[in-house]
Amino acid sequence: MQKYNQKRVAKLFDECAQGKTQLVSTKIPKLVGQIAFEHLELKPKDILLDIGTGLGDWAIKSAKICKQVIGIDISKRSLERAERNAKKAKLNNVIFSYGSFEEPCKVLNLNLYPINKILAVYSLHHLPDELKKESIITIAKFLKRPSRIVIGDMMFVDNPNKFKDKFREVNYDGGDTDFPAKTQFLIECFEKQLAKITVTQIHPLAGVITADFR
Repeated sequence: MQKYNQKRVAKLFDECAQGKTQLVSTKIPKLVGQIAFEHLELKPKDILLDIGTGLGDWAIKSAKICKQVIGIDISKRSLERAERNAKKAKLNNVIFSYGSFEEPCKVLNLNLYPINKILAVYSLHHLPDELKKESIITIAKFLKRPSRIVIGDMMFVDNPNKFKDKFREVNYDGGDTDFPAKTQFLIECFEKQLAKITVTQIHPLAGVITADFR
């Protein structure tokens, strides 16, 4: 049984943002993020929602291309640093706000923005599968179609027990705060929302799902 504790996950990332704890960083998560970003295929008129924005790296990079970016996260410390990073980059088209997959509009009313692209890099896997399914339904409702959602994350094509020696490569903690889904489960969640799916497998335990809505 997957036991999800949002406060525990938020505390983990607050500590990371403050430099008290450091997550192991490997080339696979970075590659997943880069490929997910590329799959957004951002254009100047796009409005992007970045869920689990963290320190705002992808949001800031996106804001240099598209019209507007909204980054939400459950870590208030991370959001503070993201705002400083955006200010340092002299960007005025990126907004950071507290929010989650479960409650994306906790502070900011996202319905006020004509969002047509959504990005989630290494964030969805913190939710148990049932919450993932509900969250995909929730975030899809914000989209102004035609639109695209890109998820770059840990995900299992096969039984993860076959790849225990590779857990560290994708930063998988074995089920403590990480609950990666099977790739097929994520595909089915998006297909139920009538999306056209493309899967890019990057590692036995990680990949990118691109979901297009027409």
